[in-house]
Amino acid sequence: MAQATTAHANGFEDTLKELEVPAEFAEYETTENADVIVRLEEWRRKAYVVLDELRTQLAAKQDTLTLEERADVISTAAQFDGEGFWVLDTTTELAREILNTYNISDIILVERVLSHHIKPIFQKNPHPDVNPETGRKSTRSAAQLDYYEGQEWKRYPGILNVLSWCVRHIEGTNYERLWHLVIPPAMTLLDDYEARYKIPGVRVISEMLDRVPPELLRRTGIDGLILASLQGCFTSLRKPETPTLLRLTIPTCVKLVEATTAPKSAQRFEQLCAVLGDGIIGSVWFYSTSEPESLAATLDMLPTVVRALGLGVARYLKAMIPQLTYPLVTAPDNTTSTSVQLASAKALRVVIAVCAPRMQRWKGDILNGVCRCWVTLVESGASDNLPAQKEKLELRNILREVCQDLAHACPSVVQDEFTRLSTAKPSLFSALVGPLGKESEDG
Repeated sequence: MAQATTAHANGFEDTLKELEVPAEFAEYETTENADVIVRLEEWRRKAYVVLDELRTQLAAKQDTLTLEERADVISTAAQFDGEGFWVLDTTTELAREILNTYNISDIILVERVLSHHIKPIFQKNPHPDVNPETGRKSTRSAAQLDYYEGQEWKRYPGILNVLSWCVRHIEGTNYERLWHLVIPPAMTLLDDYEARYKIPGVRVISEMLDRVPPELLRRTGIDGLILASLQGCFTSLRKPETPTLLRLTIPTCVKLVEATTAPKSAQRFEQLCAVLGDGIIGSVWFYSTSEPESLAATLDMLPTVVRALGLGVARYLKAMIPQLTYPLVTAPDNTTSTSVQLASAKALRVVIAVCAPRMQRWKGDILNGVCRCWVTLVESGASDNLPAQKEKLELRNILREVCQDLAHACPSVVQDEFTRLSTAKPSLFSALVGPLGKESEDG
């Protein structure tokens, strides 16, 4: 009987070992070795079968699993609960089914995963600005070069999803207890020199901010450390991952600032200004004029920062209005896509609403861009491509809404500029500045 039990245990352990994500997946996107690619593809397909076998084994011994075994199962299954080249929709669904059988609020279990499966992997490369024993900001930084040497943790690509799973399942009151286990690996990801690791780092920080007590962030000095690291993400430009990184970083910055500063305080205003002025305008817009996807990412996320700053954003109108109206103006040297024009127009609506008292000065620049874009859309006519036609129709509607917003911000524009436009070319501009409402699908 003892022999049978041992064999069963060995089978369980062997199954877990089979599901360890191969280190080669870390270089899957760049490898040109056909043999490696084929082997990884086979592993990815087989993973579902092995995961299903694990589910069967767990059903037979679930009630007898020790804490250590449950942590082993979670650290294995959680590798498939997230993003990665080793993940398929089917394996994610199965992994979540396995994970959902556990008490996700069991702090002892989460602590075991962090301390025995995550900490040993990251502790070989301690973050230079974080005390690994307390999770507090370190008073003495380690050598940066030593920090980047080796980086053994990159040989465990699945561990990124495991860390994310843990962070999502820590209740706010338990962060104090697990702080020294969460912050070191999270900051290691966030401050890595490769954008592809910064992305999961920002995700983990964003997930943590949903639950962590703001006082803990401030008391340990980690709030300033995270903000500085997030601002550093704005300089990670001209990389394939840059647009994704920006879409994650901008709202996470706002979330952090709003969590750790008092409403209407000078500190909140200054930190949000740094995000907009130094990060978006001073870094991305200044250095990535030829990177449309990166620009589009900032345009999509811009409303989040503008709403957080409120009327204080008026100090940046001199930089923002030209940037938001330029994509609308069709010119030989301007090949802006319709999607970027849409993002610009939507962001423009928020800027007009938030900075209404300052719009009188900028109404001419805004109308110039909107009218030029409108003329181009009308003259281009219908498109045989249905998605493109829907995108153009949406842009026409947004342009009309920009005019409506401008009329609310500057009532005089209705009698002055709008009247002149409608009188000069009623067939062209009446639909833009006349009675404003949604166009029909017939356009």
